[in-house]
Amino acid sequence: MPEALLSYVLLYATGLAWTYVHLIHGVLTYYLLHWHKGSPIDMDQGKYDKLTFWEQLDDGVQNTTNRKFFTAVPVVLFLLATHGSDYRRQPLGVNLAVVLVLVIAKFSGMHKVRLFGIGEVKYNA
Repeated sequence: MPEALLSYVLLYATGLAWTYVHLIHGVLTYYLLHWHKGSPIDMDQGKYDKLTFWEQLDDGVQNTTNRKFFTAVPVVLFLLATHGSDYRRQPLGVNLAVVLVLVIAKFSGMHKVRLFGIGEVKYNA
């Protein structure tokens, strides 16, 4: 049964498949780039414990080639997903919500900003 559903989505509903790819990419990259804090390297001695990967990228310098690439990927996936779904209402809304969340999180004005205190790291002194 799952194989039949997967083959239907991939072969007959390519727009819906691109929507799934965009949604999964959005959730994974939001978590990895904008939610998870710290560094896997122990030698940084806690220097990056309060920063996300996006905030650590290129030492916080804005508008670098790496940041532009990471910003362009969700936009390209959005265009592929919306074009493939013929701009139907429901997939367009889902795709638009995903791309807006990802792109707004990458704005330079959002650097080190925690909305409503969500994701803020607090240490007891």
